Amino acid sequence: MRAGYDYDGKYLLDLNMAYNGTDRFAASHRYGIFPAVSIGYNMTKEKYFKDMFPVFGLFKLRASYGLVGSDVAPGNRYVYNQTYTGGPGYNFGQTAQPYNSYYEGNLANPNVVWERQKEADLGLDMNLLSNNSLSITFDYFHNIRYDQLITPGNTPEILGVGLPAINLGKTQNQGFDGSIGYHNSIGKVLYNMNFVFSYAKNKILFESEPSPAYPWLARTGNSIGQPFGYHSLGYYSPADVTEINNYIAQHGSNTGNTIAIPDNGIAIQAGDLKYQDLNHDGFINVYDERAIGFPNLPNTTLGLTLGAQYKGFTVTVLFQGSFNYSFIITGTGIEPFESQFQPIDLQRWTPATASSAQFPRLTTIPTTVNSPTFYPSDYWLVNAYYIRMKTLELRYQLPSKILPFHLGSGSVYISAYNLFTWDNYHKYQQDPEITTNTAGDAYINQRVINIGAQFGF
Repeated sequence: MRAGYDYDGKYLLDLNMAYNGTDRFAASHRYGIFPAVSIGYNMTKEKYFKDMFPVFGLFKLRASYGLVGSDVAPGNRYVYNQTYTGGPGYNFGQTAQPYNSYYEGNLANPNVVWERQKEADLGLDMNLLSNNSLSITFDYFHNIRYDQLITPGNTPEILGVGLPAINLGKTQNQGFDGSIGYHNSIGKVLYNMNFVFSYAKNKILFESEPSPAYPWLARTGNSIGQPFGYHSLGYYSPADVTEINNYIAQHGSNTGNTIAIPDNGIAIQAGDLKYQDLNHDGFINVYDERAIGFPNLPNTTLGLTLGAQYKGFTVTVLFQGSFNYSFIITGTGIEPFESQFQPIDLQRWTPATASSAQFPRLTTIPTTVNSPTFYPSDYWLVNAYYIRMKTLELRYQLPSKILPFHLGSGSVYISAYNLFTWDNYHKYQQDPEITTNTAGDAYINQRVINIGAQFGF
């Protein structure tokens, strides 16, 4: 889509017709034509612009629009074929003759076609100041992906057979990215800086799902990977438990009570987690789940590289950061009497610690309202960010005249990795770069410091 963007002439117009064929689909759907067009205009080639803005060595506007296709299917399985799989054997008759069995796989779909994406991009490249010491690149993109292969979720399970993937899904992804670089000198000290950034947010425009009983249950309209769960209101107090028991004793049920209880048959105790009853029926169940937090993939990433040179000395530093993502710890990472990583027993709810407790009361029942596995909620969710000094290196290039054995080059250095990290992770012992681990038991990235020497012949 960005063909020709390195062109530094005055104009650029690029027409691209991509023709792609594959034998992965049915015969009538094996080919696709995906046109694209891009245009660029380097304004510094115009005399009037150069006269008005001599500070610019480059000022290039870019735009592109086109269609791309993907033949990658979920699980790399192209679902137009009907499958039958061997099952367990059965014995029939008085002599118990064994026979093989087969069962039907998901229904076939002979109409699988390419996933397609409309891509639009607007860009700007600039070099300015003396010696083009400042460079800026910026891109805005807006993509619509459609005909995505998804399994329909709005068909009753009474059908009795698995459904094939169908080209139904539609999503949107838009954002911007770019970089800012600067290099200069102060006396004999050379220094440079490069800052890169990216922001992208996607949205599900259509997902085949059952009509939700309540609007807050719909996945369509949210981001891909959006977590759903309960909204925490803190802990049940002893007064809450007394009010619930009195209400049930008078009415025979908790229906209509302003203090809702979990619909799991397990009696509430003080120190259990309390959640918002969104539909006001007096019970906490799947109808009270809603979108919580951010998806697990950061939508904003930043990177900053700093460097300086003086005579034989060189120093480089790399910072990186991610923002606007969420994670939740489940399983052995947080369950009472199982976790080896969190001080649950020291920070649990008790009547004495009710105002400062970091975790609910302890219980040996794994399916209570306190379990993040069975009751995911924003109580356990961390809306996370981090900035990390990823690498630091100080190097000294040894003068050739002091090198022995006719060595061609030599240097000594000290380098460090993961030296400092700033984040908002206070509840869990979790490394900020490990965003996909929900068990909470992944080994934290180590802080490493190396001292060494390097020689060349």
